[in-house]
Amino acid sequence: MEEVTQSSHGISRRTLIKGAAWSAPVIAVAVAAPLAAASGTVVPNGVANYYWDAEAQGAFTSLVAAGGGLRATFSTQISYRANPWVNPPSGASLVVVVSFSSPVTLDPASSFGQWTPVPPGGSSATSFTFTRTPSSFGDALSFNVIGTAPGALTSTATMSLINGGSATATTEPSAQTATLIA
Repeated sequence: MEEVTQSSHGISRRTLIKGAAWSAPVIAVAVAAPLAAASGTVVPNGVANYYWDAEAQGAFTSLVAAGGGLRATFSTQISYRANPWVNPPSGASLVVVVSFSSPVTLDPASSFGQWTPVPPGGSSATSFTFTRTPSSFGDALSFNVIGTAPGALTSTATMSLINGGSATATTEPSAQTATLIA
């Protein structure tokens, strides 16, 4: 059984090094990114200020069967970068929408940290919206769900940024699958 742990809320050394490694061509692309985001164009993960941080689980998101029954754990990490370094927008909200291939119940015992889920813990749905205000330097999002039947359960996560000013969020969806066992 694979164990999923929540990352700390601080900035990792690797994240700081990645941010410092940006070169002039990437800065030029990042300056154009807010216009692209406004027009509905996809902002790549490697360019956006708020991005899926692959170091959380080796992929953008993780969905793994957990602890028996029909349980699964969803996990992701979002980070913030800028060059030159500036603080993230203070009034911004990160919004992560996680959709599942079949209805699940959001485990009310999950700790959502600074994230507010809609519908709330204990609710059943195929899609849940998690909002974090203020957006900060990013954050881990990890929670448990309880499926309705054994078999494959797929999740797709998308991220957006509200009131972010010139900051951008990646628009790359990330899909993962877990097999639930009764």
